[in-house]
Amino acid sequence: MRKFLLYSSALAVFGFSDTVLAACIQTPSCSSLGYTSTSSCTGGTKCPFGNAWNCTASEIKTELTEVKKTLEELQTKIIVMNCKVGDILFSDMTCGENLYPDKTAIGVVFDAAKGLAIAKDEFTDLVWSTVMEDVSGVQNSDSTTNSIADWQGFNNTKAMYEVDTSGANYPAIKKVLTYSTEGTEQGQWYLPAAGELQAISMNYDTLNETLSKIGGTQMWGGYWSSSEQNDGSSYYIGIGNNSSSTGIKVAKYKAKPVINFGSKNKTDFTYNNGGTVVTCRVGDILYSDKKCYSGGVQSGKTPIGIVFDTNRRLAIALESSPSRMQWGGRGYDIPGLTNMERAQALEDFNGKSNTSIILAYGKTQNKSYPAAEYVNNYNTEGTSAGDWYLPALGELHTVGIYSTFLNYTLSLVGKEHIASDNGYWSSSENDQFYAWGSKYSGSPIEYQKQSATHYVLPVLAF
Repeated sequence: MRKFLLYSSALAVFGFSDTVLAACIQTPSCSSLGYTSTSSCTGGTKCPFGNAWNCTASEIKTELTEVKKTLEELQTKIIVMNCKVGDILFSDMTCGENLYPDKTAIGVVFDAAKGLAIAKDEFTDLVWSTVMEDVSGVQNSDSTTNSIADWQGFNNTKAMYEVDTSGANYPAIKKVLTYSTEGTEQGQWYLPAAGELQAISMNYDTLNETLSKIGGTQMWGGYWSSSEQNDGSSYYIGIGNNSSSTGIKVAKYKAKPVINFGSKNKTDFTYNNGGTVVTCRVGDILYSDKKCYSGGVQSGKTPIGIVFDTNRRLAIALESSPSRMQWGGRGYDIPGLTNMERAQALEDFNGKSNTSIILAYGKTQNKSYPAAEYVNNYNTEGTSAGDWYLPALGELHTVGIYSTFLNYTLSLVGKEHIASDNGYWSSSENDQFYAWGSKYSGSPIEYQKQSATHYVLPVLAF
């Protein structure tokens, strides 16, 4: 005790302060204390003596997250392994043979290995598409054999959504994407590809039995797949058949939503109401402001035509002439109007100039050309007399090719269809006695200019 006091007194005499004493003590390093990370981390702690971090807690948390994910994946695999075709799919994504009072049935398993199920509900009388369009992102199948190799229903459905987020052009897709149940969200259900739909069709007896058990709609008739053939046709399957068939996209079939309850894919989307302004497509409604929209009639806008040629930006009027009429000028070969045989006339897309030549000749010769005069006088809101013209045979033939789509849109605006058994005049001349016309149910025909009478369908270049 005495030595300590003497030592302390000596330090005081020589003037050593507490600060000097503290400086003599060496500060421990961050690394020696476990702060080994040079960057910050969520859930980690910072070294009090520098910018190093201890991320052990964060690393443990990450590892636990990965373990949890692995366990969830294993649990899903176990659930799928325990399922079989015809089992009930419940809202908690489990499946079984029997109903339970504390579980909600939402569908029926049709492929146990892939974890696929159909919904208990379905939708009827739906067209595949309202426009002529080859959907990018959906691979075309050139045969029914190739179509049933397609099991990419979810990707097909997503591709169609990405082309048209409003769903106005793809009614069947819109219905399944906006479908949801207890335990599922919009965007999880999709329209099955032809291969998936074939698997459903092959097991329809078993599936219908379970659908009946859970109060669902039993399957019968034709159902759309999400597999596409080309811009005008897609594949459907008649339940009970083991192969697909091609159907015009404006034909009406049913849609059965499908879900992958193993992976529970989701599509991120938000639907808006009505059509969206887009690049014009065959079958779009043309309005008086010269804009085209897909889907139903736009509120506050006046429809004036239907688009039939997107490259040339051409539209037909919403109505043809109320009665048949002559082309006119039998026995007169119009100067400036080329005489054409059938093959050449089918390549004629000069209806606007043809009409002008016919009218000019009739005026100078004081002769009547009723078909050309009718279209020249035709007008609508947003157009004037002289804007519409008598289509050339190539243009009229294009209308015939797409008549199914055009008629579908005409029905949307409350107008009569283009009649397949009616004859329509073109502005293409064959010779001094004949001009070209067409019935949409057959090939182009040479009609006598003066004695034959046919309808006139005005065309507008917008």
